[in-house]
Amino acid sequence: MEHGWVRASEQPWVRRASDWVRQVQDSYAPYLTDFLTPRERYLAESVARGAGIHVEAFGGYDGAERVRLLLLPEPWPVRPEDFEIQALKVAALQGAFAHGDVLGSLLGLGLKRASVGDIAISTPAQAYVFVARPLVRYLQDAWARVGRMPVLVQVVDEVPNLSPPPYEPKEIFVMSPRMDAVVAQACRMSRKDAQSLVASGRVELNHAEAPADAEVRPGDVLSVRGFGRVRVLETVGQSKSGRWIVRVGVLRSRP
Repeated sequence: MEHGWVRASEQPWVRRASDWVRQVQDSYAPYLTDFLTPRERYLAESVARGAGIHVEAFGGYDGAERVRLLLLPEPWPVRPEDFEIQALKVAALQGAFAHGDVLGSLLGLGLKRASVGDIAISTPAQAYVFVARPLVRYLQDAWARVGRMPVLVQVVDEVPNLSPPPYEPKEIFVMSPRMDAVVAQACRMSRKDAQSLVASGRVELNHAEAPADAEVRPGDVLSVRGFGRVRVLETVGQSKSGRWIVRVGVLRSRP
């Protein structure tokens, strides 16, 4: 089935989510997904709830950006352990690392991105990483370095209060929900400057390059190099003047 509320490139993902839904309906048993991005979560939840399937989400801590979904035939009570997520504390024995360094080291070990949730940097030399529980033993044995830095990896049952990324809520008005228009308004720059950033490959839509006229949808994340990220929360509708009203969250990479 084709859905008008998704991009053509997302139709395979919608069909995949539809398969999960059918599996829950046929087996009358829960289905646990991998870690999903905000847009993937939006699509999967839309498909599931449209079919009457109950959905719970958890990413290892409150406010996590990447979460696993538990699809349920009925609104059964769930516990955090039902999501099979394990927190690991990773500490550099010397030097410091950034988010990309930690993620790169995990992908270098052969992990799929969907097997890894949020990477929360708590200090320049320490991070909390949330992974699918079956990977823990392998990571304890194989994960010894981030880049060239030796690291200590520990399983932790309790994590400190990790604050979710401080997205600033904003309501913007655009002539159309194009990517360049949303970037311009959310980042307070001219439309021409936003188009230049897109043309130079400095803006990504859901971690991939996209044209300036790509239409943004709820759950999309725009990464603007040198500025930060913009999460599209909701397209409210049109104002009396004909402009689109879009609610976004803005996360600046620097003050």
